Amino acid sequence: MNIPKLKQVLTDPDEFISNRQLKALSLELLLLIPMPGIEGSPLDPGDIMEVVLRAAAGTTSVNGVTTNTEETPNREPVMDWLHTIQKDPMLDSVNDILATLAMTVLDRHRSRTVCIDFMDNPFHGTPSSDGETRRMAARDGTTQCHRYCTAFVIAQGKPLTLAVEPVAGEDSKADAVERLLARVETYPFEIDRILMDRDAYVGKLIGVLRESAPPVFPVKTGKASIRKKLSVTASYMTEETICEGKEHEQTFPMAVNVTYQNGDRGKSGVKATGYAAYGLKDRTPAQVATIYNKRSRIEKSYEKFREARAVTTTPSTTIRLFYVGVGFLLEQLWLVLQWPCSPGHAVAGEHSPLSSRSEMRFSTGSSGS
Repeated sequence: MNIPKLKQVLTDPDEFISNRQLKALSLELLLLIPMPGIEGSPLDPGDIMEVVLRAAAGTTSVNGVTTNTEETPNREPVMDWLHTIQKDPMLDSVNDILATLAMTVLDRHRSRTVCIDFMDNPFHGTPSSDGETRRMAARDGTTQCHRYCTAFVIAQGKPLTLAVEPVAGEDSKADAVERLLARVETYPFEIDRILMDRDAYVGKLIGVLRESAPPVFPVKTGKASIRKKLSVTASYMTEETICEGKEHEQTFPMAVNVTYQNGDRGKSGVKATGYAAYGLKDRTPAQVATIYNKRSRIEKSYEKFREARAVTTTPSTTIRLFYVGVGFLLEQLWLVLQWPCSPGHAVAGEHSPLSSRSEMRFSTGSSGS
């Protein structure tokens, strides 16, 4: 993929990015996503992608853009075009563009720690097919959601999105993570380790993770042997076994890290956290906890992603996935354009309107919703 303007910005720390230039660059990225479209239509992909871009930048809907913005197509032809998007080519393109953006700033010769997470988007309405949605804890008045599996790296304290995969209702977490890691493994760098939350504490999923790199994750505390090992007042290293006597049985090094809560968030006393610490037997529990805690920075990526996600009531899982992909692409572009290209220089950071959220709303006539 050739993105000349992006390369120019990254090599010139004094380059100023106006909102109009940012819009043009964003459209350049989005037009790399294939959209068959409607034969004989007076519209073209650029017309449709501009509406989607306005909806994402304003965190509104296509209807909100077409109703409140002059010189845009009506909602119906826009949605007709969006319904021609094919899931697999679109998803492949989104992940290819994410990789292109990430590798503009990442050193391909340096190994990396990869963070994996599951993200739930609440769904209101009736699914178009059985098994389409997943169940989640009640939020926003629903227990239905569309789930996505994401992979990140933390570089210079910033979370870069490596890949996104949808998780259908019939998918196991292990299946989704396996597909996600297949995308991550196409990157030119080696994977040092994988950080994941307690969702990783499943024998089959641990096996999938270990095929790529040693995983590190907090253990679940429902098992009596683990509760006993956490009933201590000093940190130590031990071992634990999962799935005893079953197909996916394995024993892993476990770090028990003890900390003292001195009124933090209204809590006090001793807190013991257990971590599965594959590949970290030579580290102290405090060092294992420090390695794992870097994963918390992916929340910053989600915050920005939510600020660049179009809203919709469509039951189409493909269009919803497309909007999620657009949100991650815009968030990634925003992050890359501010990336320091050399010590003491920030790309488009000090001089660009991208340095504040309000300026991400393209000043091209959109009035929001």
